[in-house]
Amino acid sequence: MSTVFELMIVTDDHRLAGSASYAVFQKVDRLEELLSRFLDVSEVAMISRLKPGETYRVAPETLRLLMIATQVCAATHGAFDVTVGAVMDALREVKHRWQALTPQERGSALAACGMSRLVIDTQNLLVAVKPDRLGRATPLELDFGAIAKGYALDVACEMLATDWDFTDFLMHGGTSTVAARGSMGDGQPGWPVGVGGDWRERAGLHNVRLSNGALSGSGFEVKGAHVVDVRRGAAAARHPAAWSYAPSAAVADALSTAFLGLGWEEIGAACAAVPGSGAMVARGQPAWMDKVRRPVRVCGAFPLPGK
Repeated sequence: MSTVFELMIVTDDHRLAGSASYAVFQKVDRLEELLSRFLDVSEVAMISRLKPGETYRVAPETLRLLMIATQVCAATHGAFDVTVGAVMDALREVKHRWQALTPQERGSALAACGMSRLVIDTQNLLVAVKPDRLGRATPLELDFGAIAKGYALDVACEMLATDWDFTDFLMHGGTSTVAARGSMGDGQPGWPVGVGGDWRERAGLHNVRLSNGALSGSGFEVKGAHVVDVRRGAAAARHPAAWSYAPSAAVADALSTAFLGLGWEEIGAACAAVPGSGAMVARGQPAWMDKVRRPVRVCGAFPLPGK
C-alpha cells in the first residue's frame, strides 16, 4: 500500500475515538506486512516462492482478498488481474516504457501471469500454483497494489462498526479510495466527497454524498500509464481517468483500475456483474468538445449529485 490513511469519526467520546483509531491503524499496518510484495516475509512473497506441487497456508485476510480479486477478475473478464507482478517488474526495469520491452521480454512476462495459475483451497486456507502458460515453473508474482488499500478500508470499517459500535465515520486511503458509513452530522445524509479530479469543473460536478459504500478513482496524472491490461499486453489507457462506486472499498478500488482498460460496453457489463456498483469515466477530449458532449460518462449505481 505505502500510502497515507486518514480516519474521521463522529462521536463525543474523544478517548474512545482515539483508542479505536489506534486499533484500526495497527490493523492496517498488519495488512501491509501480509500483502506487500516488497517485504520478504509477507505472504505475497511466500506465495511467489512456491513451486508447482507446493502449498502455503495463508492468513484468513489474505485468503479473503484473493477471493475478492478472483471475483472482480471474473466480472471484468480478466481486465483486473492481481497476478500481474511479473509484467510490473519488467516495466519497472524500463521505467514503464512499453516500447522498451522486446517482444520476447513482453511475451515471457505475460506468460507468467494469469489467475488460472492460482489454486485456492478455501476450507484449509491453502494456496498452490500451476506452471505458467509456457509450462515453466516461474514465480507467480501477486501485486495487490490496485486493491489492497480498498481492502484495508473494508477491514477498518468492519472493526469500527462491529468492535467499537461506531455508526458515523469516513476513512480514505491515499485520497484515491474512500469508504463511509452513516453521516458526518451536518444535517444532511452521508458524507460530502469530491469526485471527478480535473474533470470536476468541466463536467459541472459537485461533492457527492457517500454513505454505506465506497468510491475510488484511477488515472495517469501522478504515475503516468502505469496500469497494465494483461489481456492485451499493453497499458490500460482507453480512458484518461475512471471512478467507481461499490458497497465494498476493495471492489471499488479494483473496478476503477479495471475501467481504465475496458470499453464502454464492457464497463456496463462489469457494473451489471457486480451488484450495487457504478462507473464514471472521462472522455479523452479537448475542453472545446465539452460544448458538444459531456466530458464524462456514467452508468450503474454511481452516486451523482441529486440522485
